[in-house]
Formats: sequence, structure tokens, C-alpha cells
Amino acid sequence: MNHRITDAQIRARLEEHELAYQTLKLQNGVSLIISRRGGRIFGPFLPAGDSEGNSSLFWISGIFGQPDAFSSFLASGDWNLGGERIWMAPEIQYNVHDRTDFWGTLDWPPQVDPGDYSLEKLSEDRCRLSQEMTLQAYNVASGEKRLRLERIISPAEDPLRTLRNYEDLMVGVLFAGYEHVVALSEDETNEIMSEAWSLVQLNPGGVLIIPASPAVAFVDYYEPAGALQTIHPDHVRLQITGRHQYKLGYKAAHVFGRMGYYSHLDDGRAYLLVRTFYNNPARPYMEEPAHLPGWHGYSIHVYNDDGNAGGFGEMECNCQTIGGRTGRSASRDELMLWLYVGAPTKVKAIALHLLGVRLD
Repeated sequence: MNHRITDAQIRARLEEHELAYQTLKLQNGVSLIISRRGGRIFGPFLPAGDSEGNSSLFWISGIFGQPDAFSSFLASGDWNLGGERIWMAPEIQYNVHDRTDFWGTLDWPPQVDPGDYSLEKLSEDRCRLSQEMTLQAYNVASGEKRLRLERIISPAEDPLRTLRNYEDLMVGVLFAGYEHVVALSEDETNEIMSEAWSLVQLNPGGVLIIPASPAVAFVDYYEPAGALQTIHPDHVRLQITGRHQYKLGYKAAHVFGRMGYYSHLDDGRAYLLVRTFYNNPARPYMEEPAHLPGWHGYSIHVYNDDGNAGGFGEMECNCQTIGGRTGRSASRDELMLWLYVGAPTKVKAIALHLLGVRLD
């Protein structure tokens, strides 16, 4: 569901429970809230005075609007707060005890989420989250793995700013962006491979666009997406509904490290979220479906909830693999998130520039 949670509601709940956070200002009055608990990035929040009332463009759990429910949530140890989070992949390795009983043994390690982050404001425009964790591997490889994760979040410039028609392109359009640098390292190299895994939770009602090769290969993790997925000669489109559960993976060899989410606000404006990451088909990308051992190599995943967890979608990308046969014990990935808000015709024109896809 579209809760349209505001920055004031999130700050109120965090402060009531003395949960540390930092506010990071982006361009044009847009901001983020970065929470120590769970290492969440909440927002982007539209500026004060906007017709949407400082609401988040990411899906945020409705519990932020309910003080009693938020208290119960914290006591439960649940993870589903919304926003952007970083988990450890492969899920099949770290979160599932028995791949022959996926749903019966799926368990989210508390060492990852909520974890035990430290949160620092390095400057007025840079925040750092970091933590160490020891995880148990159950599938693909087995044993213990000690990892260190460091994340630095700061504003990112508009990638369109050097275009000659930039001023015309941006008339009536609000832009904001942030960079998310994710560094992962391991204490000891063994057969266990690991990847940082970025998941952005999306308000339903829009379409997710993945520029892709005409030969794009995908895999279903759960029930098929059916008509909610359409494959075009140069891209894939997925309807994010929050009403039908699916999870799809796309081969790194067939995608190009960029994807976007196009949707609308209640006031009729459109918005576009564009995620850019380093897509490297030479790395193994070890995530694989429970029922298909050895089927890996997927750098992009898309999840659509059926409503039981809140009715959201997820735009997911995997970072660079470390450990095992990679021969590397550390990785550093730079993820970008660019936001554009404006009249649908203007935002569609920007989507054509950044995604190479005409949204008709």
C-alpha cells in the first residue's frame, strides 16, 4: 500500500525510542534520513511546502504512523521498515537452512538486519554506516564467515547536467540524487563467497524498467510473474502491484547496470527513480533459486510482494563478489540513485535519456 510516510513521522518514532539517525540534505530541498537501526536509508523526502507534504518516494512501513505498532515491531525483531537496505548475498547461502524446504527454513540473520551498525556524520553532506558480522553459510558453501561492511552516503550530481539542452529538459522538474559507496571485506578467504546486496523498497503502482539485451535471460524464484512482465527488444518492463508475489533474476551478461522505476504521485506528477551500479558479468554473482542449484549469474533481481508483507516492490542489485574462487577478499561498489519529479511528459523524456526506453 502507498502509505506516504513523512520525514516527521519517521523522526518522531526514532526519537521516541532513542534510535540514532542522521538527516542528509540533497538538492532542491530533498532529504534522506539514515537510521542506525537496520542501516536504513529512508526517503527521498520531497521538500517542505511540496503538495505531497514531505512524503517518502520509497515505500516505508505504515507502522511509522502508529506509535504503538512501532513499539511492538521493535520488540518483535522484524526487519521490514522500508527504504533502502543492504543485506548479504547469496540469500540461499546465508538465509536458508535447507534449500529443499525454502519457506520452512528461511530466516533473516539478525547480525545483518537490524545488525549492530555504527553511524557517523563525517561532514554536512557525508554519513557513514559500518558494522562487523559473523554469518553461518548453509548452502552453496558451508561454515562461518566474518565480514565487515562500510557504507558512505552523500549527494550525487545530476548525470544530465552536461547536456546542451539541459535547461529546457529540466524546466519544471525537481532533481535530487545520492551516492551509496558500499565496501565489503572478509577476515579469512575460504570457499564461501559473499556479496553486498542493495534492496530499494518501492511504492506500488508503477513500472520498473531494465534496459537489456534482446537475448535477456531471466529466472523465476517463486510463482511466475506472468503478464506483469513484458520483454521488449531492448528492455524488460515489470508492473509493481504489491498484490502478486514474484521474484525474478536477470543475467549480468544481459543487463547494463542501470534500471529505473516510473510512477505517479497523487497530485498527477510523475517521478522516476534511476539506479546505476557496476554490473560485472565476469564476477560469479552467486545468488540462485532454491529449486535450481547452480543457476547463478544474476546481478539484478525484482521482487513484488503479495500484500502479506505490506504490499511493496523491490529494485535489487548485487555488488561485487568476494571470497572463494574470486581470489579477492574485498570489494568497493558505487551505487547511484537519481530522482526526477515533474510533469509526465518531462519525466518520460528524461527516462529516454537515462534508460534508452520510450515510455508511451
